[in-house]
Amino acid sequence: TGGAPYRRLGTPDWAKPPQRIAEALGLQPGQEALRRVRLVLLNEGGPHSLVTAWFPPSVANECPRLAQAGPMAEGTTHYVRRQTGRHPVEGYDVTTVRLAADEEARLLEVEQPVAVAVVLHVAFDAQGHALVCEEGVTSAHLFEQLDNYPMV
Repeated sequence: TGGAPYRRLGTPDWAKPPQRIAEALGLQPGQEALRRVRLVLLNEGGPHSLVTAWFPPSVANECPRLAQAGPMAEGTTHYVRRQTGRHPVEGYDVTTVRLAADEEARLLEVEQPVAVAVVLHVAFDAQGHALVCEEGVTSAHLFEQLDNYPMV
């Protein structure tokens, strides 16, 4: 989240992720992953994005603090690196747009129907194995994407 304030929602748990997340993590059909959910906040304290992070068993089993409810001062990326020796060397993001689910709208404090941008982010280690897959849901009125690139 780049240091943005957030509020942890619920307690991390093992669950079967949605199909596109399971595929991004390289999971077998029906295999569970560790889920951590947070609400990223605006500076004024209101909700900005609902982010669900999914960790494959190969990471979560070596990183027991990921299953604890509290935040990690060092951040999950540094913690995973310290515990496993693995760190992200490549990532990809896929952005889609859809209508918010009722629970998403409630947590984002917006009225239905509302469009949301959904950013699926996957980070891979040097061997090409997924370390984490995050799905961030942001209401349309707050979503902004900036691309900066050379034009030769």
